[in-house]
Amino acid sequence: MSRARATIVALVSMVTGAGVLALMAFGLASAAPHQSALVAQSLGTTSVTVDGKTVTMPHVALRIATYPDSLAGVHGAGGGAHPDWVSYSNDNLVVPAHAEVTMTIDQYDSGGTLNNPFFANVWGTIGGTASMDGHDVTKVDPTAVGHTFTLRGIPGNGTPLFVSVPLPEDFNSTTPVTIGEGAYPAPVVVKFSFLTGSKGVYNWNCEFPCGGSRIGQFGQAMSTFGYMSGTLTVK
Repeated sequence: MSRARATIVALVSMVTGAGVLALMAFGLASAAPHQSALVAQSLGTTSVTVDGKTVTMPHVALRIATYPDSLAGVHGAGGGAHPDWVSYSNDNLVVPAHAEVTMTIDQYDSGGTLNNPFFANVWGTIGGTASMDGHDVTKVDPTAVGHTFTLRGIPGNGTPLFVSVPLPEDFNSTTPVTIGEGAYPAPVVVKFSFLTGSKGVYNWNCEFPCGGSRIGQFGQAMSTFGYMSGTLTVK
């Protein structure tokens, strides 16, 4: 994907979901991650086409997960202060600048209908697609979404990166997987890649209304680092 197109996508996203995006950016920018950093694993180098030119850059991988509660271990014994809050497995992600990042998200949660169907589409990834249990897609059913991984620059830091990938609702009913103190159905495995630019800090969050009743389900877990939001540090 070209940098110009990435910038356009970012601007379109800000216009399309202005109310929700503005709300989440304000809340997240005032907080700080509390978990230890998850540093991307090196996969060597890769060649990609950027603005019509072939470029060799680092290739790294990240793997995280979404859970219907906070019992999977990262919040401590008993799920910490909010064991019933939905959560991502990590909130503090670190990747290199000018690199290809391949991200895998194991989605263990149920779901429902998005407030804004814009977030049912895949945005900002290489090829404009994401793999869902091995099948490449450009969008999912907006009435069957568990969470989203929505990444954007903090307002004012001059970074145009925008990536948003819907995570389908987990309908699996196989033998539960035990992780930490939690037991969950086999996950939906979502995989996608995107390119980073120069160094900076980005916020990411879920755009499915999975928080508390405050501010139309966009409070509590959704506006708290360590649950449904975090940062991506490009170093």
